[in-house]
Amino acid sequence: MADPLRILLVEDEALVAMLVEDALVLHGHVVTGIADTRADALALADADRPDLALCDVRLARGDCGRDVATTLAERGIPCLFLSGNCPDSADHPLILGCVAKPFHTAALGRVIEAALIRLQGGEPERVPAELRFY
Repeated sequence: MADPLRILLVEDEALVAMLVEDALVLHGHVVTGIADTRADALALADADRPDLALCDVRLARGDCGRDVATTLAERGIPCLFLSGNCPDSADHPLILGCVAKPFHTAALGRVIEAALIRLQGGEPERVPAELRFY
């Protein structure tokens, strides 16, 4: 991996957030923050702009991760969904795809790598089975 990515994690289940954060750090990335609501996610993104956001679709207080991802994408922040409810399509070109829960956190390194290649205009040689691009 070249430079570590700065990643915002938008997840309302604390245990899942901790596991994903640990996996991202083990793969050399920096987690800029963890948010469980739309307001927290946008505030964290504004305070410390991430390179990528990983968003669950269903968030705390009935918030919608699709709305969060769309807003972040409109601000130029690419997103991937990590969700048991993967949408069939994206609402913005910077919403790259979805990793369906449950998934093995060990796969996150390959997922992030493939997403980065796609963001840079390339096509990954091998797309991890856990990742579905839009």
